[in-house]
Amino acid sequence: MNTLIINAGPRRNGNCAFLASKLQEKYNNDCKLINLIDLNITPCVACRSCKINDTLCVINDDMTSIYDDIFKAEKLIFISPNYFGFVSSLGKIFTDRWYCLKDINRVSKIKEEKKALFFLLQGAPSRDHGKNITEWAKHFFTGYGFKYFSMTIAGCDYDNTNAVENKLDEILMNTSMF
Repeated sequence: MNTLIINAGPRRNGNCAFLASKLQEKYNNDCKLINLIDLNITPCVACRSCKINDTLCVINDDMTSIYDDIFKAEKLIFISPNYFGFVSSLGKIFTDRWYCLKDINRVSKIKEEKKALFFLLQGAPSRDHGKNITEWAKHFFTGYGFKYFSMTIAGCDYDNTNAVENKLDEILMNTSMF
């Protein structure tokens, strides 16, 4: 597996799921798609066991198997809807659990030169509406040593995937170039 796709969208047939499935088709057997809605991921409880013992998170849930996927992937694609000016709650819990992926000196345990692509899907017609989220994602992923690229897909309707479909060629081109 060279590419790990994380879908933080809560709707199984929504825009994020549509985009994730199209990206999975593009990468075929060279990727793994994880739909966070299908998993049981507990929030970080700030026990600091990972820092004290220099381990991964001690919480035994579905996140345990994802850590290995993160280490193995050369390209991570993170897809989230814009919910009230931030990633979805599924995406937030997922990223909070990355706390254990830095050591006590805040050095990333992930090898550098991996790539992170962040796709933000939103109903608002202006891409500027998601600027704070993409800046947060840039800080988050580069803080773990990833090369970073983001794209905001604006104008996504709740009832159809037209905005994503209209941008699909551009999305696929960007994933290929990065």
